[in-house]
Amino acid sequence: MKKLAIVVGHTRRRAGAYAGAPIDQSEYDWNTDLAQRMKAHAAQTHAEALAVEIFTRDKGGVAGAYRRVRDWGADAAMELHFNAAGPRATGTETLYLKAVSAGFAEAIQDATLDVLGLRDRGFKTPQEASGGRGTANLSQMGAKPSILTEPFFGSNASDRATAQARKQALAEAQIDTACQYLNALYEDDDEADDQATVSASTLNVRGGPSVEYDKLSWGPLPDGTVLRVLERGAVWWKVCQPDTPSRVGYVHSGFVV
Repeated sequence: MKKLAIVVGHTRRRAGAYAGAPIDQSEYDWNTDLAQRMKAHAAQTHAEALAVEIFTRDKGGVAGAYRRVRDWGADAAMELHFNAAGPRATGTETLYLKAVSAGFAEAIQDATLDVLGLRDRGFKTPQEASGGRGTANLSQMGAKPSILTEPFFGSNASDRATAQARKQALAEAQIDTACQYLNALYEDDDEADDQATVSASTLNVRGGPSVEYDKLSWGPLPDGTVLRVLERGAVWWKVCQPDTPSRVGYVHSGFVV
């Protein structure tokens, strides 16, 4: 069973953006209800495959919430928000920070678009989306997937009407997608033993087990990159990229976990 932590964005006292009718709620209140729907759907439909727990930032802010997430042993985290700008701004976007989270962000983005049918603003990093907003939130999970969802604009009357009308479908689609993605990502314990995650800011990949070998063109790899381990030496590990197994090289074991 995989564990998904749902973090409700903002706090009860600082509740985030406000969406007018038909929502008439803040980000915090609307997403608290969405999180509860997601948890209920997981319990009803995916009880043997996905455990879901809800966390808030009311005690200890971002750092406190994610500390509790990590203590719970979450395999991934999803923080719930909605966007706000001018009345004509519209669309769905999903944020991620590290490469290990990109696939999860893309999957949730696609599922959200299927339900809401709004403009596709893409899955992107905080820097690409808004000059870095959300970086602190998305940096809390280490080598485990962590995303931040912005399914619609609460400042857009059409967006919020669509989101409110399809809220239950959104909750179900996001949970169904998370369950499928996380169980495929962590297929079984044996497969997890054959994976390693880059823990350095960047890590060179070499053609052999020594610094005397040339650096390969598909490196350096950013922090959070997941690799398949083919051979484990005392110092150097032979690895490949899971999605491109023809890319084989060696990395220093001191910089992967």
